[in-house]
Amino acid sequence: MTASRVKPASRRRVAIVLAATTIAAAGFVHSVSAQAPIERRPAEAPQATPGTLGPASLDPRRIRPEAVETAPVNTTTSLVPKAAPVEVNAVGGIEVDSVGTLSESDGGFGPGMWAGTPRPVAETLLKQIPAHAVSPEMRSLARRLLLSTTPPPEGKAKPGSLIALRASILAEMGDVEGVNALISATPGRGDVADLMRLEADSRLLANDHQRVCQLASGYVGSGTPSDAFWQKAFIFCQSLEKEHSKAALGVALLRESGANDPAFYALVEALAGGKVTIDKLPEPTPLHLAMARAARLRLPTDSIASNRPAILRAVATSPNFPIELRLEAAERAEAVGALNAEVVREIYTNAPFAGADLANPISRAETKTPPLARALLFRSALLQTVPTAQAEAVVRALASSKEGGRFASTVRTFLPILTRIPAGAELGWFAPEAIRAFLAVGQRDAAEQWIALMRTQALNNEEAKATLRELAPLARLSGNTRWDDWTKDGLAAWWETEKKKKDAAREDAALWLSLFEGLDEPVPADMVSGLLDGPQRANIVMPQPALWYRLESAAAAKRVGETVAVALVILGEGGPGQANPLVMRQILKSLRAVGLQEPARGLAIEAAVAASL
Repeated sequence: MTASRVKPASRRRVAIVLAATTIAAAGFVHSVSAQAPIERRPAEAPQATPGTLGPASLDPRRIRPEAVETAPVNTTTSLVPKAAPVEVNAVGGIEVDSVGTLSESDGGFGPGMWAGTPRPVAETLLKQIPAHAVSPEMRSLARRLLLSTTPPPEGKAKPGSLIALRASILAEMGDVEGVNALISATPGRGDVADLMRLEADSRLLANDHQRVCQLASGYVGSGTPSDAFWQKAFIFCQSLEKEHSKAALGVALLRESGANDPAFYALVEALAGGKVTIDKLPEPTPLHLAMARAARLRLPTDSIASNRPAILRAVATSPNFPIELRLEAAERAEAVGALNAEVVREIYTNAPFAGADLANPISRAETKTPPLARALLFRSALLQTVPTAQAEAVVRALASSKEGGRFASTVRTFLPILTRIPAGAELGWFAPEAIRAFLAVGQRDAAEQWIALMRTQALNNEEAKATLRELAPLARLSGNTRWDDWTKDGLAAWWETEKKKKDAAREDAALWLSLFEGLDEPVPADMVSGLLDGPQRANIVMPQPALWYRLESAAAAKRVGETVAVALVILGEGGPGQANPLVMRQILKSLRAVGLQEPARGLAIEAAVAASL
């Protein structure tokens, strides 16, 4: 921002603040360089011109990050990094946009994944990849696509633009580890300003203040203009070092330059020991969350209004949020893959409950919010030693999760308890739930124990036989080869039973047919014929023709990267659970055509589970 936007009467005051801030930055950077020298390029960046506002920042080309482990930092100690000197070298012959962390043997899509795809097409598709889809298979495919080591698509572009785009999508997905790994693997990453900003955000979310302060001090201390983010980050670092008077000078400068961020200013005051309350913050940034955590300041409940997985993850793991808010954020973050189920279990376990709650968990759970109820049921199941009581708690938790679309997420969280419950005859009533749960998360062997139990009971029990027939398509769809008596007649038998039971049987059958055909499983002709007398027209949501064409042509030409990207874009935020059966059929066929059989099967299972089949 230039001085022309500041009132004339304010310029002298701003100049004084600028000088003081530049001196402070120089002192801070001197402290950094004394312990972790930074080798600079021979050509110095241009100095700030007279009248330029804002603390000077180090141009991205003048500092290059080194790998720093993501770990909580003790803020009572100095934030000055004690790493080895950071050397800035030319990238040499390495194509920076080809860098990744997954080779083909590690799950990457291989060096030819973009062969035949023009760069503009690839970049357009990547920008449209849904980052918030509640689909583990979609997330896995996107992660493999973004982290694969491979030459970039053919076409002219600014060096580093593609890797910055890939990192930004990972950041939007809340994949903090993926962002840091990709950036750390990138040679000459200091030349790509967007990567430095993304790293700073990911380090803030990981509570790695040391690395953030190293970056911020380098930028601000260089004597070149910086954007407001690096100024704010530097002020945060001053506050952590208890240099509150210097931080106040920086805040004054920001205010003079017109930076409007009331939450940031309040958090700086809180870090200085002031009594502060923030009433509204619907879109917190990683910097806001890091500052609030350092200040031990509770943020308002609307902080989780954001649907950004990274923000939800940070809220879930921050102790300065109310437990109900953390539980809601944790479940949502796990559902989109931004948080490990183990972390959700830890939050469940640490949630405070009264003695009356733990004594009567089933009845008391009905009086609580769904996340808190599931936490209580989890605690109860952990404490129980009677399998029947454990099973009852699991059934209640899974039932409550279906309404919010968190069934698979809840299964993953309760998985250690599920696997402890023995498949005994007295738990025959629990077998259908256990089978659905295990198959929903790909635990085929665990499901087989309960399938064997139901097979035994079905010999003398018609109800068990009917339930087994109802579960047969899901078991077969999961790739359970032990379902050795399955033929296309099995699906026909299912159809004969289902069409008599419920009105939605026709829609269920259409989905089953599409999923089985998409996986090249046998389907009965009689079943298809039986659907002909239904409605002849249906209003459905289809992808635009250009996407449909690219999906078919990319799959036919074995363009793996393009096929995966188009499939993800077509599925969108709604994922397999909201996709039309015909769309799912084509996506499954396309993925299988490029050798991705298991991801295709996983998407099919997700579609079936989402439809409560």
